Amino acid sequence: MYKKVLSVMLSVVLLFVTGACTSGGDNASNSSNTGGKDGGTGDAQQKKGKLVFWDKSEYVKDYNDFQKERVAQFSKEFNIDVEYVAIPPADLKTKLMAAVEGGNPPDLLLADDFVAKQFVGNNQLVEVSDILKQFDFREDSKKYAYAAEGWYEIPVYHTPNVMYVRKDKLEEKNLQPPKTWEEVRNVARAINDPKNNFYGLGFQLGGGGDSDGRINNLIRTFGTDVVDKDGKVTVNTPEALEALKFDASFFQENLTPQGAITGDDAYNNNIWLAGQVGIVFNSSSIYAAMKKDKPELLAKTLVMPWPAGPKRQFGSGGGTVFVMFNKAKNTEAAKQYIKYFFDKEYYGKMLEKLYGLAGPVLNGLENTEFWQRPENKSWFDATKNIVPLGDPAPPDARASQAVSEAILSKGVQKIVVNKMDPQKALDEIEKEYKRVYEKK
Repeated sequence: MYKKVLSVMLSVVLLFVTGACTSGGDNASNSSNTGGKDGGTGDAQQKKGKLVFWDKSEYVKDYNDFQKERVAQFSKEFNIDVEYVAIPPADLKTKLMAAVEGGNPPDLLLADDFVAKQFVGNNQLVEVSDILKQFDFREDSKKYAYAAEGWYEIPVYHTPNVMYVRKDKLEEKNLQPPKTWEEVRNVARAINDPKNNFYGLGFQLGGGGDSDGRINNLIRTFGTDVVDKDGKVTVNTPEALEALKFDASFFQENLTPQGAITGDDAYNNNIWLAGQVGIVFNSSSIYAAMKKDKPELLAKTLVMPWPAGPKRQFGSGGGTVFVMFNKAKNTEAAKQYIKYFFDKEYYGKMLEKLYGLAGPVLNGLENTEFWQRPENKSWFDATKNIVPLGDPAPPDARASQAVSEAILSKGVQKIVVNKMDPQKALDEIEKEYKRVYEKK
């Protein structure tokens, strides 16, 4: 939810100018200027400030292109310079931390919820309850945007996660689609073929929402909540130990490619689309990429729910949000753009650019012709079952911090790479979670 992006840096900085073209100044090396004449005289209009907008780059390139067009329209209509920067989520945290520490954060950020929530607890964000009242948001949308500290996030779209399985590989081995974690591993063992550069699983351990989300799901489906509803760390149980050993076995048995140990959130997208693996967990970005560029791979693909564990089963996913930093220079322009963004006609078309695979956060869109199509309705329905980050713990920044620090992924890495005793690795995971949740 854990949303996916290009594996290489996509940093597009556009400075939109509605008056005469400027000389470029300090931004000449990384921005392009667009503009025109004022009544044919060539005199530049006086700008009403500048908006710096950081967005995450989606794996579906059409989204960022469409967003850039909207930004250009906003710049022209409101006579405001806009610097639009699209950044892969894997790079976003580092850039944001540097910008915040330097006292120069963007005016507006669109990012995954778990990234944004990191800044709630340290009084970095603008309170947005007044903006939320201006739009008819779905209740489940507001649920994932809520934090115990208050309202600091504005939901943008839902991103359900699913399990992708190579149907053709199942047929070759006369296998049934996996419905449990045990079946996932058994299928992976059966279709694993490293000599021909094909692996059963496209899992990774390099940190980020995907790897920590997978491990968290395993632990919960084995019967343990990492943190309880009161914020008490409850991870150190025999069930959690078995779940850690189970996840480590994927890598110890060489069911994943060699780069999996350090793979980031773009890793599973890339190796799936390269046709190198048989099972991955991912958002709709993979489906959209196949639908557009690899229809032959899509024809070989099954889309399934996340598997059940020995005791429970949970869905997975997340959402994206707008946030504004209270030390930014132009939050008023950011608020103007948010209102401009949620024009229902534009917003509906923007989601269509994501091939209907990112669900709307506004009420009323589910009954449109687009969302009633069977291939889109199933994705819309999947957005209704997303478990909030950190569930069942209180909705605050601590869950985001735990994911950002890759506590679970690092624990499994220690078992796989450093040959650490699994119980010791679990003890260290418990210690790290207590540091985050209980300040111990």
